[in-house]
Amino acid sequence: MPVVSAFYAALAGLLCAVLSLMVIRLRGVTRTSIGGGDDPRMARMTPVFGNFAEYAALVLVLLMLAEMLGLSRTWLHVYGAAFILGRIAHAIGLSRTLEANIGRTAGMVLTLSTIIGLAISLLVVVLPKIG
Repeated sequence: MPVVSAFYAALAGLLCAVLSLMVIRLRGVTRTSIGGGDDPRMARMTPVFGNFAEYAALVLVLLMLAEMLGLSRTWLHVYGAAFILGRIAHAIGLSRTLEANIGRTAGMVLTLSTIIGLAISLLVVVLPKIG
């Protein structure tokens, strides 16, 4: 059973709900139904959720496959925690400003490092078995 992946999927689900509620709340405050409208806050908050959604599914699939193929729990936790922390850092940074900042940068570094690390880990495990 992929219990480590399930743990990070649950955390990602909660983070998704929080980010979604933040966008919904701001839509009510700014009376913006679709897109960002003319409000600069909406221009920041819409991609906070969107950026999370763009990466979450891929990372969770990679994480689950890595767990199913026997990657160690230590590495699964490293990758899972890096992804969740990266998405939180990115959301905080982007929700404050559209300019480059430490939160956005750290978030993207952690997210892309997670994707690359998981992809390489999967290749290391799978390549000897497919030949």
